[in-house]
Amino acid sequence: MTVLAFTATATIGSLRYERNLSEAHVTLALAPGVGSARLVLPRDVPVDAGPGDDVEVALTGESTDATTVLTGTVHSVRRGLDRTTVLCGDATAALAAIRTGATFEQQSAAAIIHVLAGEADAGTGSIDADLDLPTYVAHQGRTALEHVTTLASWAGCIVAASADGKLDVVPIPEPPAGTALRYGREIAELRVTTPAPQAALVVAGNGPAGNASAPDARTQTTAVVPDGADGPSATAIRVPAPALRTPSAASNASDALAAFNGAARLTATCWLVPELRAGSTVEIADSPNDATGPWLVTRAEHRVGPGARGTTKLTAVAMSAGGLLGGLL
Repeated sequence: MTVLAFTATATIGSLRYERNLSEAHVTLALAPGVGSARLVLPRDVPVDAGPGDDVEVALTGESTDATTVLTGTVHSVRRGLDRTTVLCGDATAALAAIRTGATFEQQSAAAIIHVLAGEADAGTGSIDADLDLPTYVAHQGRTALEHVTTLASWAGCIVAASADGKLDVVPIPEPPAGTALRYGREIAELRVTTPAPQAALVVAGNGPAGNASAPDARTQTTAVVPDGADGPSATAIRVPAPALRTPSAASNASDALAAFNGAARLTATCWLVPELRAGSTVEIADSPNDATGPWLVTRAEHRVGPGARGTTKLTAVAMSAGGLLGGLL
């Protein structure tokens, strides 16, 4: 009989724990979801960390070296009679924790995201949102992460934190998949659901203007862009986006939101695969129910312990439909 062994290690504040973690539960998600970790240690193991201290979590799979899965900060430390539980979050959690209030003029979506990340003390990695805006109001009715997600969705991008704790805003990946999994090897259970298409989300801008830098780009009008925008109706829901002043920007945002409407969803349980994270792309070999893919991972949950057990549960959406953001939002 083959015995699989999985381990978790963490650096919490100034102390490193290599054999002391009783349990580790790490959740990684595309925004507006957040990346978080729950680390459980025996009562007698010293923990001197507090909210705001740095944390790094690494997991070791059956045939892999230690892989860093989350870098962030401690949110809280709960000390019980039999255990100490440390709750942590990454850059997305830091952005979700603040509600900024700022108005931007003649800024790109990437520049605005950099500013919002800076206010949350979150580092940035790849910020590839290619969209210029005459104005944007980051009001306090939404968290900073929700504003970042909105800007990214208008630009056809996804938002997640990297393993080293940096905020990444990158275009929706395209096939082929970057990771191959096999049913019966890594994957123990899987399910594919094909939902009925929902009402389309139609982004309605305000304008029009020839481009985001035009003199009339900030002039408020009663016109909706693009002229032929659908809805509102039983099959189309208009989403107001007055910051978008050109027909092409509004149309591109609508296309990004609607691209995965009705796409198949995958849920799968695997032996621990630490390299899987939100934004990864996978395909599945030897699938018994036509779940080959490719798939875009929207959420990955890694669990290690108690003992030597370890699993990864992933949620993904079919990439063949051509987009993602409508399913997320």
